[in-house]
Amino acid sequence: MNASGIDELPDGTTRRNRRRVWWGAGIATLSAVVVVGLVVGFQPSDASGVGGSSSTTTDVTSEVPTVTRLNRIIDRIADKYDVTLGVSLRDDGEVVHAGELQEIRSWSTTKVPVAIAAVRKATDNDTLDLISDDLEWALTMSDNDAAMRLWYTLGSWQQGSAAITEVMEETGDPTDAVAAESASDYTGFGDIHWTLDNQVTFANRMSCLDGAEPVLDEMGQVVPVHRMGLGALAGARFKGGWGPEDDGTYLLREFGLVGEENRQVPIAIAVVPDDGSDTTAREALEAFALALEPVIDDVADHGGAAECQVPAGVPDASDAAPVSVAEYTGAVR
Repeated sequence: MNASGIDELPDGTTRRNRRRVWWGAGIATLSAVVVVGLVVGFQPSDASGVGGSSSTTTDVTSEVPTVTRLNRIIDRIADKYDVTLGVSLRDDGEVVHAGELQEIRSWSTTKVPVAIAAVRKATDNDTLDLISDDLEWALTMSDNDAAMRLWYTLGSWQQGSAAITEVMEETGDPTDAVAAESASDYTGFGDIHWTLDNQVTFANRMSCLDGAEPVLDEMGQVVPVHRMGLGALAGARFKGGWGPEDDGTYLLREFGLVGEENRQVPIAIAVVPDDGSDTTAREALEAFALALEPVIDDVADHGGAAECQVPAGVPDASDAAPVSVAEYTGAVR
């Protein structure tokens, strides 16, 4: 505990006594990252994360059912890294899921609907320029202070929950942020349990929402230190969230839109490492995302592309390469 009375968490974030406001690290620059207790000494994963080239290890045969392909990938990644995984994506007009992880804490991924609600509020008040920096910091660096400033623009805590629930409902996502406040483990909007399936439902129509364009722009500019996972894939517009769970496990999750322009697929992935380390989680998630890439490319042409694609006026997503897990580990030691 530091002088301000705020507990320090293993990922360098903080937990307040009454509100969890740290759903993922608020890292402004690579040099500023502070993560305690990471397991070091891992080497960068190979292209597929499962040994060999991605073309020979990721079930690219389109005749194999998508769920079967997903389960085969999960089995290989889980065996190699000793992790539990989950993935949901769109295929043939439906949301399909594989893996054990599904109904899990949202952590920083909730910053996306918070940001959209804040953009709407600022647009109504003609104050969009006043929140532009916070949008950038909250979505590209997962800065928690910036996210809280966006949250406070929505009014009271209850008004904020109602605002993000409205954003979710407009996409067909049934997640209820207001009802989540009554959960026993709720201390802030990062505690909302947002299923992988519902995140795909949300991402599927997110681009059609009023207020989404500046958010989609920032989701495409995530800094390299946070690009391990979906950020390694072409055209990725995504948000991650991570942290220690109440049961002692460690969760890392991401969701968003990935793939070529006008063929982007909504997807959500998550990992819980057996050793509880952030390093193992990131190495496994990177391997998982890369192994999923051929599946994503296939489903894009078979009813998997999002119903709402990113509008043409939104700037291109960054093609910056993620830092390697070895580089990330070295930076936070």
